[in-house]
Amino acid sequence: MTNVDNVNCEHVPYLIDELMKKGASNVHVLPAITKKGRNEYIFLVDTVRAHAEELAEFLAQETGTLGVRFLEGEHHAFEHEIRQLDVSFGNSHRGVLWYGPIDFKIVHNIKGTIISVRAEYEQIREVAEELRQKKMNISFYEIKEMIEQRALMQFKNFSEPLEKKETRQLDPLYFSVNGYE
Repeated sequence: MTNVDNVNCEHVPYLIDELMKKGASNVHVLPAITKKGRNEYIFLVDTVRAHAEELAEFLAQETGTLGVRFLEGEHHAFEHEIRQLDVSFGNSHRGVLWYGPIDFKIVHNIKGTIISVRAEYEQIREVAEELRQKKMNISFYEIKEMIEQRALMQFKNFSEPLEKKETRQLDPLYFSVNGYE
């Protein structure tokens, strides 16, 4: 962790990208106000100890920071997998408006029960853009909520261990978007 008060907002995305390339597993940057009302950024960089020194030196070189704090803690990673479902959007007037696979990150608790299903952001964005181009008045938020809710119901219907789920063919998700024209 470090805080810097001499970096402008246009520099921050570059720093995040470079930190990720150099071994950070995650980077969070928080805007803050420090003494004398100065604006600053607080950089929280997650990394393994082997990369910590290199990342600290990079921050010092790029930001002029006078030091970094090494905060060590435990991280509990949940078991997760990426699964894919075919998704289709259409309506009775215009037929299929979008069809394709969507990746879902499925998070399991310690007992193996599914606790979260999240669709891949970039793929949802593509669906929203294509439906918007086809003059469908449906928001990114609505698409994401509809897809994740149905995917969660479908993925949770299985009780076999994970190894057996990998070979199971899941039914595609179909959405009729009547009323969104």
